[in-house]
Amino acid sequence: MQKLINGLACLTFLLTIGAIGSAYFGYKYITSPEGQEKIKKQIMNELKGNMPGLINKELPEFTQPALPTKPEKIIGL
Repeated sequence: MQKLINGLACLTFLLTIGAIGSAYFGYKYITSPEGQEKIKKQIMNELKGNMPGLINKELPEFTQPALPTKPEKIIGL
């Protein structure tokens, strides 16, 4: 029985070390400039495939005028 418990403890330790290592290297990959560029390119390729003709279009010839906004109130002390 003790061997079984020790085996499970070792397995749990290895799984924990694997999860921590995966999280560390995943974080390093995501925060590296090369990793970020690779992720951006992959996302843009997915978007281009899902929305053909919408990306890299020129500005439309006619746009709506800007919406009016309320002037900011200046509070004097």
